[in-house]
Amino acid sequence: MSAQTRSRRSKAIVAVVSALLVFSPLAMAAAAPSGDAPRFAVVIGISEYQGRTKPTPGSAGDAAIVREALLRDGWADQNIRMLVNEAATAGAIRDALRWLVDNSSDTSFSVFAYSGHVKQMTGDRDGDGEGNDEFLWSTLNEFISDGELAQSLRALRGDAWINISGCEAAGFDDGVSSPRRLFTAASQEVEKGYERGDWGQSVFNGLMVDQGMLQGHADADGNGTVSIQEAFDHAARIAPDMTAEQRYGPQHPYIAGGDGTEWFLKPPAPPAPAGGSTGVDLVDRLVGGLTGDRAGGLTDDLSGVTGILD
Repeated sequence: MSAQTRSRRSKAIVAVVSALLVFSPLAMAAAAPSGDAPRFAVVIGISEYQGRTKPTPGSAGDAAIVREALLRDGWADQNIRMLVNEAATAGAIRDALRWLVDNSSDTSFSVFAYSGHVKQMTGDRDGDGEGNDEFLWSTLNEFISDGELAQSLRALRGDAWINISGCEAAGFDDGVSSPRRLFTAASQEVEKGYERGDWGQSVFNGLMVDQGMLQGHADADGNGTVSIQEAFDHAARIAPDMTAEQRYGPQHPYIAGGDGTEWFLKPPAPPAPAGGSTGVDLVDRLVGGLTGDRAGGLTDDLSGVTGILD
């Protein structure tokens, strides 16, 4: 078995086990991270690149909606470092990662969100033992490898949500996901990620963050608060159908990590003693999402996928 095949298989196993854990009845026990955690975020969206690199019109829009979701849920503006278009050089991204690590603590909640081009190359370019390497693609066409990014993200203390929207996005989970690091990505390591020009957003973040969180369409249990996992489930259910007719095939969002509880940007108030969803309800939601049997249709029509985050 090649190193590339082992890498892909291990990521798939991690994703399945993590999903079963997150949506098990145990997930009803608590909500993490805590509501009073110090919170810091780095949000990157690159639509414009130097030279002949094709633009990705949805990526700057992704950064805007992630910031809006954070602000709406009480994250302090001064604790959100935004790198959009020409500001997102490789040096600025590395500096922002150091800032995020330095501000993390055992009790903190960190967010790292990236939307833009991803470059994938064979041959273990960064020496991390993988047959394939993925690279964040900065506005100046400089690259940050998955191995380098993973080293920074693994240094984060406390809880962290990492969200990558781009092609081959799951490939950045190089030992990053863990009980205290929840990792979501737009596509599997062998897939492309797409964007919608009519939304000005990527398909993944448009479904997960805009429709799922900001518009509340992912509130599957009807409690008025959308968890990250609920928002992801909403995107994972719709994105494959929405992108099924694309030249490079559909995208299937990826999730791994977490501690078995539902995570919120802002934890909800404690539930009333009676009522609410049961653990069985959560499992039903997961199975319905995977099989397409959940009630309700697509949030939007399947036309309009106009770009590729390659």
